[in-house]
Amino acid sequence: MKAPLIFSLAALASFTALAGSDIDLGGKLTTFTNLQGRVYENVVLKTANLDGVIYGVTNGIGGGMVKYKDLSPDFLSSLNIPADRLQIAQQREQIRAVQKARYDAEVRALALKQQQQEALDASNALARAKAQAAAEAAAATNSAAGNAKQPKPPTERRRK
Repeated sequence: MKAPLIFSLAALASFTALAGSDIDLGGKLTTFTNLQGRVYENVVLKTANLDGVIYGVTNGIGGGMVKYKDLSPDFLSSLNIPADRLQIAQQREQIRAVQKARYDAEVRALALKQQQQEALDASNALARAKAQAAAEAAAATNSAAGNAKQPKPPTERRRK
C-alpha cells in the first residue's frame, strides 16, 4: 500500500503561481512521436500548460493535448519546457486521482443510501398493504357475521 500523498502549502502555492504560466509555443509546425510510438504528423504546437503540450491539426479542425509523461525529455527540452513541468504534472495527476476516488466513493455511498431508503420505503408500503388487507378481511368477516340470520329467541305466548 502506498503512503498517502502529502502536499505542502508551498507546493499548492506553486501550482497556483504556475496556473497562469502557460508557455507559448508560437504555433510551431512539427512532427513528433510520443513514448508509446504514436506519431503526431504536421501538428501546430500552441501552448504548454501544467499538464502537457496543446496542439492543433493543420488539415482541419481539431487538436488535443499530449501529457508530459508521454513525451521524451529531449523533445520537451527542444521546446524549452522546464524539466520540473513533468513533476508538477505528475503531482497534479495524483491530486486529481485522489479527488476522483473521493468523489466516486461519495457517489457510491449516496447510491447505497438511496437503495436502502427505497428498500425501506417498499418494506413499509408492503406492511401497510398487509395491514389494510387484514383490516378489510376482518371487516368483511364481521359484516358477514352480522348479516347471517340469527335464530329468533322464543317468544312467550300471551294468555288471554
